[in-house]
Amino acid sequence: MYYMSINKIKAGADSALINKTLPLHRQWAKDQLAAGVLVQAGKWGDMGGMIVIKAETREEADKVVNQDPLVQAGLITFETAQLHAAVAFK
Repeated sequence: MYYMSINKIKAGADSALINKTLPLHRQWAKDQLAAGVLVQAGKWGDMGGMIVIKAETREEADKVVNQDPLVQAGLITFETAQLHAAVAFK
């Protein structure tokens, strides 16, 4: 199954800490993509991002998201839901 997580920067989040954490976040996403855990990742609007996670359950998908350095630093919130894709991922 696939899950989509929409992430948004928390209001009042420290911009210096965000800038410091972004390279760790990007590397984490690249590592998860290479491992086949993430299917897609990218920016979502002006203040957030999205990832598509391959997981058996929503709880498993949330565990993946909770590993994101931006989540661990308390800089973003996220909402995860099962993705019912109209076209299959490769």
